Amino acid sequence: MRDAEAQPLPEGEFSHLRPLRPCGDERYSSDGSREEAVAVRYFIEPPAGGDVPAVVTEFVGQHAPGGAAEQFKEIGDALKRCPGGLGEGQRRWTVLGTPSAGDQSVLVRIEQKESYADEKKETVSRYAAMARVGDVIVVVTDLGWENTGGSEKLVRDLIGKAAQRAATIS
Repeated sequence: MRDAEAQPLPEGEFSHLRPLRPCGDERYSSDGSREEAVAVRYFIEPPAGGDVPAVVTEFVGQHAPGGAAEQFKEIGDALKRCPGGLGEGQRRWTVLGTPSAGDQSVLVRIEQKESYADEKKETVSRYAAMARVGDVIVVVTDLGWENTGGSEKLVRDLIGKAAQRAATIS
């Protein structure tokens, strides 16, 4: 994470990313198979020549045998069932493909209309990738900075690394 320190993510913050929840607070039946979970955030300084930092979140959930596979399936179904929209308080979820990470993986763009300070609302895109590695689900999301959005390229890079780390606990 470019030498950024992990900071615990407070309970309930970014709950739609812990794991991906395109249907709002709808619980998955596989949530009950989760034995342990951790969610952290990183404040990543901009690379040389860059102008804004990024905020990246990472969620890791370890499941009882078979639970992560069921969760991955349920989330895939939810992404199809609840694509969302750009109305007030809504998010639009778009599946962009499958990065090669873990046993199964998916990359999504999450868009939302937002404004920063007193600016006019604009569509902001953030990117999240989820991978299943054995009995572990890992989600990495680039939230960008304020209303600048995130980086698909950064998320594609980080999910591979996160999946490698998850393999050590799977």
